[in-house]
Amino acid sequence: MAINQEKKSNRLLSSRRFTSADLNTSQEAFTSVLDLQASEIYTQGDLIPLSALPFSGSSQSGQESGVLKYWYRYRLTKSNVDEDVWFFVSPTGSASGITPQLIASGQQTNFISPKYSISSLANANTEDTTPGYGVRVFASTSTNSGSLGGGDVVSGNDYQFDYKTGVLQFETARSSTEIVYMSAYQYVGTTLATGLSVDGDITANQFVVSSSVTYMTSSYMSGSTMFGDTLDDTHQFTGSVSISGSFIPTKDDIMDLGSSTFEWKDLFVDGTANIDTLSLTDAFTYNGVTFNTSGSLNDGLSITGSNFQLKATGSDNLFTLYNNSDEIVFQADDKVIVLGARTITPTAVAGGFFYSGSDHWFLGFDGAGLP
Repeated sequence: MAINQEKKSNRLLSSRRFTSADLNTSQEAFTSVLDLQASEIYTQGDLIPLSALPFSGSSQSGQESGVLKYWYRYRLTKSNVDEDVWFFVSPTGSASGITPQLIASGQQTNFISPKYSISSLANANTEDTTPGYGVRVFASTSTNSGSLGGGDVVSGNDYQFDYKTGVLQFETARSSTEIVYMSAYQYVGTTLATGLSVDGDITANQFVVSSSVTYMTSSYMSGSTMFGDTLDDTHQFTGSVSISGSFIPTKDDIMDLGSSTFEWKDLFVDGTANIDTLSLTDAFTYNGVTFNTSGSLNDGLSITGSNFQLKATGSDNLFTLYNNSDEIVFQADDKVIVLGARTITPTAVAGGFFYSGSDHWFLGFDGAGLP
């Protein structure tokens, strides 16, 4: 017997498998749809329970549990063309119907079919004592869904429901006075378009993040990793950064560590600090000796400490002090003190001592000039 192409296409589009034209559509097993977009791929499908569904009664309508949302006897919206097609629209549309040529803004999709349940619940509907994922459809003239009874239940052989698009199609048109209700489970977890949860490895030649990465407990990267592609890119880290290797800029003498506005607090270095130029705006202390500025204009050096000791590695020029003309003012050689010569008598200073440069020494001199 040739394959009935019409029945096969209808069943595949309704998320059912096609095996034989002798079977009714309701007798075929559920399977995956053929083509999917990112918004249709469940990235939390592993969280859909196979059994022990959380809801089945009227008081639970609209409630969510995990990736499931429960709809209890929800009033559907019919097509305004005929009475055989109904849509799962929230909020419910006009009683006179909506056009089937356009997708309504509140069209609900991604309902969960029995393919997600264990085999013993394959034929159970969402209102059964042990609920399954099969939808339950009612047709009645009553506007009170609580008054619906078993006589209002529509047989599964009389309709096809597209679990992906939320479209209900009857084999024959319903009466114009009837209202159709449905109880169903809907998937409200993330899709490939809204989120991705992976238990395992992700391997990619290139990983691009266009906005941000949030809530990460730990991240491991091996090999070489590049963040940004220009020097004006900004990368924000909140918390401490621990580095087990070297921290090296890509170019020499162009990058800053901190700024005058945002300074680093404390620097701990267990090794040698090689600095071309060191500019300090405040005092610094080395092994109990403090170096600071002094004077009203802070143009002098103040060294605070005790027991100062200067030790040279040679016997000459142990310590030399120059003036602003690069002339020797004071020099200490090995057990010899050398004073720079002055040709002009300085203002007398009690206890002053200077050398005239003509083999004359003056101590506390207060005369009119050189002899």
